[in-house]
Amino acid sequence: MMAKIFPRNTTIPTSKTKVFFTATDGQTIVETNAYQDEREFVRDSKFLGSFLLEGIPAALLGVPRIEVKFDIDANEILSVTAIDKGTRKKQDITITGTNTLPSDEV
Repeated sequence: MMAKIFPRNTTIPTSKTKVFFTATDGQTIVETNAYQDEREFVRDSKFLGSFLLEGIPAALLGVPRIEVKFDIDANEILSVTAIDKGTRKKQDITITGTNTLPSDEV
């Protein structure tokens, strides 16, 4: 599932948290990807980074709740953290350098 988190020209620093759910029965891994752009299709957007949250207990589709927090600091560094609300397992990524978001595109 793709979700727009920060619209263009969002003032930074900023933070937003969104809850996602598993997409299939028995799913034990969730992949979180970060893209930059407002295009309709992810294939047309700039890929920034990704990570896996593993060890989610197998359950029915939509039961595990995954809270994903997105932070952009004053230096335009993006941090993304995913937490399984049931087990409290956590994974994160910090995106810096050439992958940071230009001011006019945040």
